[in-house]
Parts: sequence; structure tokens; C-alpha cells
Amino acid sequence: MSLDAINAVNWSAIPNPTRDQWDDPEGVAHALRLLTVSTTANETGDAAASLAGRGFVCGHAAMVFPAAYAATPILLDLVEHGQRPRIRDAAVGLLSDALGYFPAAGHNRVGTPYGADVPLCCAIAQHIRSRREVLLAHGRSGKRLLAEAELHWRLTIEETELQPDGSLIAIVFLEGTPFHTPAEAEVHASSYMRPAPTVCVDALTADASGVACIQLRQTPSEAILGCTLYPAECGLREH
Repeated sequence: MSLDAINAVNWSAIPNPTRDQWDDPEGVAHALRLLTVSTTANETGDAAASLAGRGFVCGHAAMVFPAAYAATPILLDLVEHGQRPRIRDAAVGLLSDALGYFPAAGHNRVGTPYGADVPLCCAIAQHIRSRREVLLAHGRSGKRLLAEAELHWRLTIEETELQPDGSLIAIVFLEGTPFHTPAEAEVHASSYMRPAPTVCVDALTADASGVACIQLRQTPSEAILGCTLYPAECGLREH
């Protein structure tokens, strides 16, 4: 399954921030294939080291590359279906690095099926959250990775009510962990051009289902139903 997923990605269309041949996204695809079919500890270690050293992340620079977004669902497949525990463990470790490292300047956003110019870390976190049960079953390292992803919250506005003071009360769906307020957030909608406008979330009340109520200050006039909000700090992450 992972090999089919690897082959389905147009790796040549993914940017290479360094333009170094060692960081070519096609090399990421090759390393993912080697990791998927590895049968010995050495083979698994070599494939994981290749991903950790170039193209996917660069460990010594603590940098994550755009190809990590495309590679994340493949690594999550390996967490679930990897042939050996060491493959599954290597995949979790690589995903933790991708989520924690900073992107190269000018390459900190990706296009996704649910929006353009999403902060890279938030897009990776969205993939990770979608495999919650798989990661919980993986044990402590899987739970830790999931907890890290939950910090990259996402709010989807479902109902709004403008207040006399110009603030906005909104019913939203929260993905991720409830956060401390006030907090700056990027507002994403299909009508916005970069850079995304920002708002201040002054208050947040959420329940276990993910339904939440927020109060927004300095609301842009274009704020509409269906807008999504991401942590503003994530949009600033870059080397």
C-alpha cells in the first residue's frame, strides 16, 4: 500500500528550497521505498537516516522540507502497516522531526485539499490527527506525537454574531487542543490573498466534541462562515 502511495505523488513538482541535488524530493521518494521494503536493522536505519539527513528533514539544521507534507501520510501508513516494529518506530520519529523542525524561508506553506498557503506544520499536524487511533495504539511515542500535533489547532467558523463593540462571537469547530487566550490567529478563506489577515482570539470555550465558542477582536470585514483559523505563530515559523 505504501509503495502505491509513494508512486502516486508527483515528487518532481515539489519545491526543493536548497536546490541541492541531495535534497531533491525524488530522493525522498526513493528513501521511503527503501524504508517500506527494508528487512534488516541496517536497511531500516540507512533509509531513515537518508530521510533525516536530506530532502525530508535536515537534522543538523533542524529544517523541514516541503516534501515532508507529501511524505507524512505515507509514514503514517507505515506506522499502521509497517512490516516490523523498527519500521513503525522510525516512521514515528521522522514524523516528530517534521512537525518540530522549522521550514526554509519562503517555503513554510503548502497547498492542501482544504485550503491554500496553510502553514506547513499545521498541514502535517492535520494528517497526523487524522490517524489518531493508529497513533494511540502505537504506544508512548505515538501518543506523544499526537499530543504535539494537537498543539497546531485549527478552527472552522460555523456561525457568527457581530457585537456592538465590533468584536465577533463565533461558533466554531476546534481541531486540536484548546489553547490559552488571547491568541493571534491567521484567517484563511478562498477569497483571501497572501498574507492572510490576522485576528486576536480573546476568549475560547470548548467542549469534548470539538464545538467551541470564541470571541474575536479586530475582525476583518471579509470574515465569513467557513473561514478557518490557524495559529499565527505557525505562519511565522521559518529559518
